[in-house]
Amino acid sequence: MPRTSKVVLILLLSLLGMAGLLRLPLLPPPVARSSADTTLSGLEAQESLQEVRQEAAALMSRFVGGEITRHYWGGFTPFLDVLGIEIPPGLEAKLEVSTDKAIFSLRPRQALEHYQAEVRITSNGTRGVACRGKGAPKSFRLEGERLICPLGWVAMIDPSVDGYRK
Repeated sequence: MPRTSKVVLILLLSLLGMAGLLRLPLLPPPVARSSADTTLSGLEAQESLQEVRQEAAALMSRFVGGEITRHYWGGFTPFLDVLGIEIPPGLEAKLEVSTDKAIFSLRPRQALEHYQAEVRITSNGTRGVACRGKGAPKSFRLEGERLICPLGWVAMIDPSVDGYRK
């Protein structure tokens, strides 16, 4: 019996040595990650989300401003290139235009957040807002003279525009 345990121990140590030389992972990936790797991965995901949010905020701001201007000169446009908007490769876009409103939706291919802007004709003029949230948005609502994001969604602020009012 002692001889078999020695042989088993030598075989086990040999296998561990070979795994080390070949750099084979001995633990499954989630267990093998150090806390630094996990933290770094989380920070990269946050940075990626912030970049997508900034890009979406700039596109939404351009859409709202462009459609308000276009409506002033005769009606909403169903063409994003007329507004000077180019959709980056990582985003899917959808534009819906009717006589009284225009809705622009962006959905990143790899994120859970969606972005949507609406420009609507009201009795006092044309109003617009850009929002972000998870899931499909319900309808935008008008409160007083302001167009408000759907429940659970947040108004987006374009960092390149100064003087944004809440």
